[in-house]
Order: sequence, then C-alpha cells, then structure tokens
Amino acid sequence: MYFLCRLFLSVVLVISLSSCSTRIIIVNEISKISEIGAVAFEQDDDLEMVEKGIPGNIKILEVILENDPDNYKILVLLSRLYAAYSFGFFEGKLESSLIGKSYSPLSEQNLIRERVNRYYSRGAEYALRAIESCHPGAVEKLKTPDSADSLLKTMSKEDVKALFWYGFNLSSLINNNRDSVILLSKAYLIEKIMKRIIELDPEYFFGGPHLILLSYYSSLPPYSDEKLDLSLFHYKKLKERRDGQFLLADLYFARYYLSRKQEKEKFEKIMNDILNHSGKGKESVFYNKIAAQRARIYLEGIDYFFD
Repeated sequence: MYFLCRLFLSVVLVISLSSCSTRIIIVNEISKISEIGAVAFEQDDDLEMVEKGIPGNIKILEVILENDPDNYKILVLLSRLYAAYSFGFFEGKLESSLIGKSYSPLSEQNLIRERVNRYYSRGAEYALRAIESCHPGAVEKLKTPDSADSLLKTMSKEDVKALFWYGFNLSSLINNNRDSVILLSKAYLIEKIMKRIIELDPEYFFGGPHLILLSYYSSLPPYSDEKLDLSLFHYKKLKERRDGQFLLADLYFARYYLSRKQEKEKFEKIMNDILNHSGKGKESVFYNKIAAQRARIYLEGIDYFFD
C-alpha cells in the first residue's frame, strides 16, 4: 500500500487545480486504484516498511476525501488502513507492555492505549460514514438492537466491506476497553453485524467474520460454556477454509478460547506452531507476521493467562 504514496502526492496537486466536476472524476478513478492496491501491504512481510508507509497513505487519502466526502471506496479503505495500523503496530505494543516480560511504566502504557483507541475509533467512524452514505439514517438505526436488525436485513453483499471494517474496529476497541460501560453497550452490534456478513459473504477477509465471533464469544462477559461452544464453532469454520494458512485464526483461538478453558499445553503448542510456520499463505503474509509477533509475546507472558 505504501507504493501509492508517491502517486497520490502528484494527483493531489492535480485535484487542487481542477474544476469541481473534474475533481470528482479524478477521485473516483483514484478510489478504484486504491481499492486494488489496498491489499498490497497484506502480501508484504517487511513490517518496518509497511509501518512507515501506512500513515502517509492515510493522510493523502484523507485529503482526497475532502473533495468527495461520501466516496464509499475511500471511506472503507481508510477504515481498513486505520484497523491495520492499530492492530499491526500498536495493539501488539500495548499487549507487550501488559503481558510481556519487558516492563513499561503506566504512563507509557496509557500513551500506547490512547493511540490504539484513537486509530480504532477513526476506523470505525470512517466505516460508519461509508454505511451512512449508502443507507441514510443508518447511524441512528444502529443505536438500538431492533432497528439494527431491520437495517442489516436490507443490506446486501455490496455493504459487506463497510460492515466488516466497522465491526473489526468496534470489536477491537471494545476488547481493549472492557471496563467501558459505553463501549460494552455496543457489543451487541458485533454479533449482529458478523452474523449478517456470514449470510452475505462468509469468506470476506480470509473468513474474517468467523474470526471476530471466535474472539467475541470467548472474550466478552458474561462468560458461559454455551458461548465457548460458539467460539469453538467459529474456529472450526475458519479451519475448514481451503488454505488454512490464516494464522490469526490459531492465534485468536489460543489467546481467547484456550486461555479461557485453561488448556495451557494446547495454548503453548499452537503458539509455537505459529512461530514455526513455514511461511505459506502469501495472501495474508502481513497478518501472519503479526500473528508470529503476538505469539512470541503471549508465550513470554504465559503466566498472565494461566493460574
């Protein structure tokens, strides 16, 4: 994704010098290019380069968005980039400071948490804007369970991208702030949104809706055996996928389900399997690399998870 930065810098200048109608045409063309290039970073294992590249692309896309505030593709892309940036480069640092062996002062932890929350919040906001652009009044309808159900029933496969990245950012935000009553009050949306996506396009983002529900059922209170069974169900759905190379499935299963079940030996085995992975699954290599980083953190802080 970082390769788009150089292209967009010149395009931004062209946009600024163009008429209103021409600007919209240019923005639409950029949105097509952006959507194609959005997955490029997911196939790159050079995390340092990706980390440096994402912020520049985000800012340029935000400038371009000013010329077409309701551009669905750019709104979704921004939501996806903020999600990847927070998940890939800040959530791991936060967990390391809380779980890993390297001690971080509380003040440093709070600064990292603030950035994690800020980026996930922005990602969720952009996805909501994308949903609203196609379904006026959607933001209001998502505030209550019944109206959210009615809205989701009207949505089609074309809405999946915005729905998923809204759910991904929101679930990550909630999971990192389980003491927030306000955020926990929105947790019902995660289940409803991901279930709807499974009806429409269960394979989106490597089976992503199953991944989110896997963690949802085993990480958010109230806890129960029934919810753990649902978590296991969604893990099995992920493992049924043809390639089976999306390591976040195993990471989440061990991190949330096995730790909740207090199955330490299985936890250790899966984390070590992730670290020793052969490197297959090129489509998700970025997230697999992140999974390996996170597995190392969890193994170092294994006592955090087990009595």
